[in-house]
Amino acid sequence: MIRLCLLLLLLFPGGPAQAGTIVLEANESPPYWSKSLPGGGLGSELVQAVSEAVGLQTRIDFVPLSRMIEDRANNDLGNPEFYMAQQEFAAVIPIAVSEAAIFYYRPRHGPPPKINSFDDLKQYKIGVLKGTLIDRRAFEQMGLHFESSYAQSSLFKKLKLGRVDLVFEIDLVGQQILAQLFPGQKNDFVRQPLPNSISPIAIMIDAEYPQANEIAAQYRKGLAAIIANGRYRQIAEKYYPDGQLPPGWFAHLQRFQQLYAF
Repeated sequence: MIRLCLLLLLLFPGGPAQAGTIVLEANESPPYWSKSLPGGGLGSELVQAVSEAVGLQTRIDFVPLSRMIEDRANNDLGNPEFYMAQQEFAAVIPIAVSEAAIFYYRPRHGPPPKINSFDDLKQYKIGVLKGTLIDRRAFEQMGLHFESSYAQSSLFKKLKLGRVDLVFEIDLVGQQILAQLFPGQKNDFVRQPLPNSISPIAIMIDAEYPQANEIAAQYRKGLAAIIANGRYRQIAEKYYPDGQLPPGWFAHLQRFQQLYAF
């Protein structure tokens, strides 16, 4: 099995549709992965560019998040230390990075909530995507309260209705979902990027996947090639509102590549 990881999301591959084709499975999380976007989103475009650079055939299919989570009971969905200790992968290949944010609905809160520590979150019910908490019980013992959903759109609808007070989501994903759901209420929803929340978007190759090491080497080679020739930046910058990657993008990417070089 090969997976693609996006912080709080996973992409799982199925078997090849035809000889020589690598088939990956993803859940909808625009603008990173989405069948409704040209090229399939930022992550999909990067995967295809990496594949083309080394002559691989890769296809990405989209399936419900529930199917991915239920495939393995211990999915952490993004924490490197957990993956290393609990799951067996032939390779984890970071191809991009993401940042998390807290979102709230201004008409219900007025001034922005002051969040400097976990203690500041105890008074709120927090909406999270199903399967995204590494140890939910530990957080709940700290006095934090959560409501989970299998869909990002559901979380933000609950936020507007007051069923949750805050939503924890990948920053770029949250912005995209809000633009789709509530295009005329941009100023009513506020985001606070979370410091020290940079996480990898990665291709994850199961230890039992055929020719796993060879495929991993090809993906790494293709990634290096599109970074060197500028194709990588050309793709990624299209998906950011100001047309520029966040500061430190490639430094973070290199750090995760070194972390996962096992």
